[in-house]
Amino acid sequence: METHVTDAVAGELTLTLDRDGGTMRVEGDAIPAIVVRRSAEAVVRRHVPIGTRDPDRLTMTLDGAPVPLRPGPGRVTRHSYRIEVDRAGNVYTLIPTSEESSSLFRGEHHLGNLTTITDGEVRAEWVASPTPEEVAIGYALATCFGSGAEHPLSALVGMFTF
Repeated sequence: METHVTDAVAGELTLTLDRDGGTMRVEGDAIPAIVVRRSAEAVVRRHVPIGTRDPDRLTMTLDGAPVPLRPGPGRVTRHSYRIEVDRAGNVYTLIPTSEESSSLFRGEHHLGNLTTITDGEVRAEWVASPTPEEVAIGYALATCFGSGAEHPLSALVGMFTF
């Protein structure tokens, strides 16, 4: 699935998500290309857009260079749905802040909020001036893993609702 997005900072972007093939690509004239690939050995989890949260079964490249990618396991707490990326001495974290949205941080510096509208369609609201790399990282993480997470109490109540 290919989606075109107009970002306030980076302009026109193309987000390409292939759930079956286990690949995702973010590209645009003003940003470096990012590609995330799921290995053939990964156990596919249909509720995760890229198909897995297993860091050993995912690779990420930024302009062809490998980038360490560490998704959390995505269990009960919102914090468990965080995704971390190490790039150029910085740690970028996408962490859910509501049921629909996640925030992107460089260290403790809040860069913006990302919301996955539909599979492969992401909207960003930047609260700082992100670099082109940071824009690409934010869109890549939200496209691969979605945004937001259910509040733990809602999830618990839902388990016992008949």
